[in-house]
Amino acid sequence: MKKFLLSMALCAACVTAASAQETFNYFDAADVDANGWLWFDSQAKIDKYVGWGSKYKIQLQTTTFEDSEGQYAEPTCDPEAIGWNEAGELGGEGAKVGAIILPGGSSTNGSDSPNGGGLLLQLPDCAEFDIFLSTETAPICVGLLGAKGNVEAIDCATIATYMKLAFINRPLSTKTQYQWDNIQDVSNQNTNLSLASATGEKVTALLRNNIKRNLYVQGIKVLTYTNESEGSAGISDVIADGGLNLTFDGETVNASADAAIEVYALSGARVAMGNGSSLALGHLATGAYVVKATADCGVATIKIIR
Repeated sequence: MKKFLLSMALCAACVTAASAQETFNYFDAADVDANGWLWFDSQAKIDKYVGWGSKYKIQLQTTTFEDSEGQYAEPTCDPEAIGWNEAGELGGEGAKVGAIILPGGSSTNGSDSPNGGGLLLQLPDCAEFDIFLSTETAPICVGLLGAKGNVEAIDCATIATYMKLAFINRPLSTKTQYQWDNIQDVSNQNTNLSLASATGEKVTALLRNNIKRNLYVQGIKVLTYTNESEGSAGISDVIADGGLNLTFDGETVNASADAAIEVYALSGARVAMGNGSSLALGHLATGAYVVKATADCGVATIKIIR
């Protein structure tokens, strides 16, 4: 009986291990925080990831209606834009700095067909999709659209709409700041369309502002099953600023000067940190990592395989 129970336990453990899939941060580990979030608080990160067209991981989308001057309003990016906290205070405790600013839609209360400014992401697949939002006045209302495969905005279908005055499509949040987690699990009740997808199944995500005022997108976190971020190919130094250099001997990272050293898994999670001119990494599991060091003389990152 004991042998039977042990066998059952081992089988269950094997099934659990087999079902657990490795995920990767869609953005480079050196650019995200310890929890895997990409914040739009530096011009360098904005320039790297945000822009017009498919060469950018985050593609800007104009409004789909003409304003009073016959123009389609465009999103703007500002690493110094100050957001609002949950209490509606500009720059108050908990508020973030830096944002992609989505222009408002044509409706004061929102619409079943959101037409404000937006963001488009063409993903290799999707394990997790989170976004951090703030706005001057509550509520927060958006349109979430998507499609299987990598398509343009015009080919995306509605997943969910959030509006100010509606019986079914209620606001996303009644506060002025909202961290929207696990967006991939939201599905259309009629079509079952969602952003969740298996390994290698491409998917497109489109978020549009759905109320008549600006919406600040201040951070984003995307995990995929396919690794498209930097950090898995060999070892190379990337000197971002100044004269700091990093080397790796297979067990220890060495810096050319005393520095704050941080080590990230490709998922974006911080797995080690320390201060000084070296950091031992022998305790880490075999795999790829990104090391970032910050010192008075500069900032550097190194991609390692151990």
